[in-house]
Amino acid sequence: MARWMVGIDTGGTFTDVAAMEVDSRELRITKVPSVPSDPAQAVMQGLGQLAGEQGGLRAGEIRFFAHGTTVATNALLETKGARAGLVLTRGYRGVYEVRGGTHPSGAELIDPFYQKPPPLVPQKQIEEIDERVAYDGSVITPLDEESVRRAVRRLHHRGIQSIAVCYLFSFMNPTHEERTAQIVREECPDCRVSLGSVLLPVIREYKRIATTVLDAYVGPVVQGYLDRLHHRLREAGVESEQLYIMQSNGGLMRIDVASSYPNQTLLSGPAGGVVFGAALGELVGERNLITFDMGGTSTDISTVADGSWAETREGKISGQDIGSPMIEIRTMGAGGGTLAWIGRDGLLKVGPQSAGADPGPACYGRGGVDPTVTDANLILGYLDPASFIGGRMHIDPELARRAVREKTAGPFGLTLEEAALGIIRVVNVNMEVGLRLSFVERGLDPRKFALVAFGGSGPVHAGRVARNTGIPRVIVPPYPGISCAMGLMQTDVKHYYLQSRFASLLSFPLPELDRIFAGLLEKALAEAKLEGFDPTAIELTRQLDLRYPYQGYELTVPCPPRSLEEADRLPLRRAFDQLHHQVYGTSAPDETPEVVNVRVVSVARTPKLRLRELSRGGEAPAAAQIGERDIFFEETGKYVPTPIFHRDALTAGNRIEGPAVVQQFDATTVIYPRQRATVDRFGNLIIEVEG
Repeated sequence: MARWMVGIDTGGTFTDVAAMEVDSRELRITKVPSVPSDPAQAVMQGLGQLAGEQGGLRAGEIRFFAHGTTVATNALLETKGARAGLVLTRGYRGVYEVRGGTHPSGAELIDPFYQKPPPLVPQKQIEEIDERVAYDGSVITPLDEESVRRAVRRLHHRGIQSIAVCYLFSFMNPTHEERTAQIVREECPDCRVSLGSVLLPVIREYKRIATTVLDAYVGPVVQGYLDRLHHRLREAGVESEQLYIMQSNGGLMRIDVASSYPNQTLLSGPAGGVVFGAALGELVGERNLITFDMGGTSTDISTVADGSWAETREGKISGQDIGSPMIEIRTMGAGGGTLAWIGRDGLLKVGPQSAGADPGPACYGRGGVDPTVTDANLILGYLDPASFIGGRMHIDPELARRAVREKTAGPFGLTLEEAALGIIRVVNVNMEVGLRLSFVERGLDPRKFALVAFGGSGPVHAGRVARNTGIPRVIVPPYPGISCAMGLMQTDVKHYYLQSRFASLLSFPLPELDRIFAGLLEKALAEAKLEGFDPTAIELTRQLDLRYPYQGYELTVPCPPRSLEEADRLPLRRAFDQLHHQVYGTSAPDETPEVVNVRVVSVARTPKLRLRELSRGGEAPAAAQIGERDIFFEETGKYVPTPIFHRDALTAGNRIEGPAVVQQFDATTVIYPRQRATVDRFGNLIIEVEG
């Protein structure tokens, strides 16, 4: 019986499906339009397409299923989350409203129309409770249970579907929050409860409140979606217990567990792309790379330096703060479906608004009338209307020309080609700014990096943005349009467990530290067992978050995998000094670090997708050329006959001189003038970019 691994990534425009047979390493892919109103429908349609093909996979043969979803992100972006309430300690109502002193940054500073994103829970949906826990976990004021009941009834009367509970210092003593959750379930059984002491049991009140509120806001939406998807998979005959969701940190979690932690899925889709890029870099020997994932709705950028992607413990998504661990990803409103429009200042803008999956770009013929990046690429000849998604989807060049002519070329007095090229230049500049910032913020030299281009639109634009930002090489993987789905099959199940405790590293009682570690390890092993893993096979890493006295940030250092001894204190201190100097260029070895958080990382290994090697051919790719097409390049200022190659017919060692276009089912790659592409043994296109 065949055994299949399946990865499915739902984007704003398309849902990508990749499946690999474990023994033969046979790989099959497909793309279907996303269904924003019911994302599970596209997931099942994608599985159905693979099952319907000759010799296709059967649901009962799926042993591993991983899913990257944008449901939580879309609920935020579209403000379609649940009606949520917030319950907190009396006297702290304003903490969430002030938002930790949030202020404009980056491009927001020069935007005269900038508006601070509204809070997910307005003041009228916040309730204060008489209770108080001290910094050491002792109870100062007992929980007033009757005031909790009155608050829950008021929120229920206002139509609240989900309640966030976040009391002061609950991470030191969660009993008040736990009792409040019991009361909520007694008074309002249908109401979902999010507890700060469970979601983010660490210091810093605002981040804990913001994360708990965000979980309450997206929780019912994500939980409903995952429950429906789980049910449909079972109905379709998928019997495997290995059903996973990608987390924002690049690890997987079981679908049934993810329902309880929706805040950890906010970067579910983009994280798969970063994991794929890092795995590809390891395969081809590139330890420094930047992932460039340009899809239909957005572009996601992340740096992988010395083989490791950057992680952050806090971030901002759609203007909302979150304190959950996540891969550091920069997201921009720049994709194939991104709209071109004229701003209030009379200048051409591209994004961040998108035509999405419905109606999509004007050329889709689904009612869209505004020009998009895809329409501009079609006009310039980069895309072939007859082979879009392998010819499964019809696109109309005349509709694209009409949209660009009426909304852009006409108002600016430009030719059709000038207007289309202008759209491409603007969207490219937007992405180039994101690339430069990703390098500058980490002090990295773009000349030492390769750009991994994927997503349905990434390989079209990659050669140009790499040249303009000084990146010498572009790597286009064998299936760029499906890469995020493939990344879902190249990672492991991963969880973080942490607990805040404050004390000097040199005076922290070691028995207490070991007791905290033991509690976290016990929780990690219990959840691993719940997810169906052998606890003895789980890889557990013990860590401490340390800082110098009076600092407002901390760094993580590894701990020995055993009970700590007095002799361990000095090595931990020196490891922190060294890490601090490495990250910030300075250290204070005379200062005694403080412990802020105790941390455990749990990893359960899963099967991995592996690319097969191509047969080797000569340098000449003549056998793969399928014709010529007139294409408009900025360098030529006119349409020029350009050779077109079919990706599936290329062999290892083939070399293609630009200008040229490589077409395949899931994406199109443009090799610009004065650039050269070589096919490596794994089928990657390695494009040498002229500086």
